[in-house]
Amino acid sequence: MPKIHQILANALTLLCVGNLLQAADFSKHWAFQPVKRPPVPEVKDTSWPGGDIDRFIQTRLEAKGLKPTPRADRLQLMRRLSFTLTGLPPSPEDLDKHLKAKGDSLLTKYVDALMASPEFGEHWARHWLDHVRYRPFKGKGLTNDPYRLWVVRAFNEDMPYNLFLKMQIAGDLMPGPNSKAEVDLDGLVAVRPFSLKNRHTQQLDLLGRTFMGLSLFCARCHDHKHEPLSREDYFALQGIFESSRVMELPYLKDKKQFDEYTKGLAQKEANEKKLKAAPLKEYGRVAQLMDLRRRLADERKKLDDPKEAKNREKLQKNIDKFEKDETKRLAEIKKRKLKLDAPEVKEYLRLQDAIRAFDQKWKKVSLFEAFVDQDDPKLIADARPPKEGVKVKPGKDVPKDAPVPRRFPVVLAGTQQQPLGNYTKQSGRLELAEWLADAQNPITARLMVNRIWYYLLGEGLSPSFSNLGHSGQPPTHPALLDYLSDEFVQQGWSMKRLIRTIVLSATYQQTSKLTASPDEQDLRLGLFGVARVKRLEVESIWRTLNLLEHDPQSDERRREPPYDMVKEMEDLFDGADRDLIVPRRSASISSLQALFFMNSEHVKRSTEKLATRLHRLSDDPARISQAFRLLYGRVASKADVARGEAFLKEWKIDASTLEKSRNKNAPPPEVLARWQAYLQALLATNEFLFIH
Repeated sequence: MPKIHQILANALTLLCVGNLLQAADFSKHWAFQPVKRPPVPEVKDTSWPGGDIDRFIQTRLEAKGLKPTPRADRLQLMRRLSFTLTGLPPSPEDLDKHLKAKGDSLLTKYVDALMASPEFGEHWARHWLDHVRYRPFKGKGLTNDPYRLWVVRAFNEDMPYNLFLKMQIAGDLMPGPNSKAEVDLDGLVAVRPFSLKNRHTQQLDLLGRTFMGLSLFCARCHDHKHEPLSREDYFALQGIFESSRVMELPYLKDKKQFDEYTKGLAQKEANEKKLKAAPLKEYGRVAQLMDLRRRLADERKKLDDPKEAKNREKLQKNIDKFEKDETKRLAEIKKRKLKLDAPEVKEYLRLQDAIRAFDQKWKKVSLFEAFVDQDDPKLIADARPPKEGVKVKPGKDVPKDAPVPRRFPVVLAGTQQQPLGNYTKQSGRLELAEWLADAQNPITARLMVNRIWYYLLGEGLSPSFSNLGHSGQPPTHPALLDYLSDEFVQQGWSMKRLIRTIVLSATYQQTSKLTASPDEQDLRLGLFGVARVKRLEVESIWRTLNLLEHDPQSDERRREPPYDMVKEMEDLFDGADRDLIVPRRSASISSLQALFFMNSEHVKRSTEKLATRLHRLSDDPARISQAFRLLYGRVASKADVARGEAFLKEWKIDASTLEKSRNKNAPPPEVLARWQAYLQALLATNEFLFIH
């Protein structure tokens, strides 16, 4: 019987041989091959497909003996399009318009109108910001961070994706109108690293996962075990970024922000004065208590005199009450751990004048800092001279301590490993951006097409959104991915054009309703033979509640949610963790979400204002119908109206517990409470929370 060490040695040998064979085959991986446009396949049933996308999908379905599902009804499709493209529900006016229309031409116009709205850029910018560890601008309620605004504008103006990519890596080095003068952003080299100590590590992680579709991190310590990336590849890229330096620069931009900052500063100082005064007040109160107790002790002696017997009982009651109240106060002070030693109190009082004088000076400094240094904008520039190479410490994969010259990864760059142009005198960052945005790069177009497909249909053609390498998952429809990637490049890297093509396809417009076995449903979902049901993202929930809260004519209706407000709901509805790269958000379902719609102050405020607006309508059936159009994007059926009327009739509450609304136009408290309860019940349903 072989000894255990022999068994382990043999297993290790087999493992090493397997790794070597795998490494030799790494470069043949599908994602590293050039994008080649495949021919559009022929289908048996020509009645369904509306375009080339549908033929690729139908071919796979027919191979499994399946047919595509029918098209979703028009109103359901409008709600899906509106939330997918803008993150907002369709307006009742648009619903009415489409109910009367015939044919599909109006739906195409509706798609174009949604994509032309400013909300399109705001919604799609959020998808991108999840990939770059975006943190909001400093200051409560502020959302006008220059980088975020630039991303919103890029999506709204349909900036070509290759330019969008280059601007974030080397926008400061690019010539022409797209250089520093236009781009007020941090760029990749300074995109909010959350640890200055590991800045370059985080930048390379962001570069790899967001722009290259590969995880570079493992190659920091050794040659990557699953990808054709060596340790030299990693440090060659790091040399490019270490040859750039980040400088902090002040700017004088937004007066509104400045005014908000100074207003907040004044409020802060007022609060601090109260806080500083509170301990002093307690100290004084305790000092009084100590003095009174000494006096009480003296007076007690007098009460022992028989002549004072008449007053003894009366005075004792007052003393007991005083001691009871003040003992309670002492217990509260002790709980706060206040030190009442006389020297410390004296020192505290002595310092108050000095602190006030210092605060006056600090106020001027804070105001000046707010004016000239709002959020520390960054300027990126190539170092002079650039770093020749990053030294790699000796290890198993690197036998000697030697600098690695700046270059691109071998497996992707092939014969063009060295940056083009005058890179020896510059960082190579511009050349890196040009190489990543090159039409011949095998990963860049595939990566973005896959992400756009995911955001539209709920799953990617490859389930791996930041890793198209060996450790990721292969695409279910590789031919379709290559077809769309080639089309993406041929159409000028237009993200809007790609999005429009996909949402107008029969594949996107399929219904989510399907009566089939669980196995068939899973198979159809994997082959995109049925629409996926998707839960609303936290921002869409917030914005829908905000829409309900304001009149249709109000400018506040479509306000972008401040990040601090959304933060209150993020944990409950799976918002992105802003310390991480989040290519895919979770979509959990929990009872706490239903409780949110029942108890949240935001929901109560929104439903109160909506109930007040609905009360302007003539009767309950009209109000119920309007509520369905606003919340569900559809017409209420007779059964819906009947159930709503029954709810409103049967719902009971003690009228004495209700407060009158501050809104003079609101209905009586009991009527308002009844309608609030009904609207909250509608919000807590799957029909509101999910896109079908």
